Amino acid sequence: MRLPLQLAVILAICLAGEILHRVLHIPVPGNILGMLVLLFLLCFKVIRPEQIKNVTKFFLNHLAFFFLPASVGLLAARNQLQGQWILLLLLCIGATIATMAATGRTAQALRKRKEERERRQ
Repeated sequence: MRLPLQLAVILAICLAGEILHRVLHIPVPGNILGMLVLLFLLCFKVIRPEQIKNVTKFFLNHLAFFFLPASVGLLAARNQLQGQWILLLLLCIGATIATMAATGRTAQALRKRKEERERRQ
């Protein structure tokens, strides 16, 4: 698939997540629902990773750019956040540690599962 078509697929899935959020009034943001829709489509092989490879590679290569709006939002709200920096720092550190631990455990479990499958064969 060419890049514009791949981008259209990703944007359509994102739009589907937003529609689900608004129509079903699910208390989960539309972009998260869109990612779940994409996961569902990938798991059930409706979409193959190769079909969206170029656009996902582009997004991953430019990932830092997507953090700019959040950073600007923090700067804009600095007056409200004044005096809360230590709490925010501790939350960031805690979230990072929890994410690293969850990722490590998941990777270990998947590796163990893969090794068990290979032993059975």
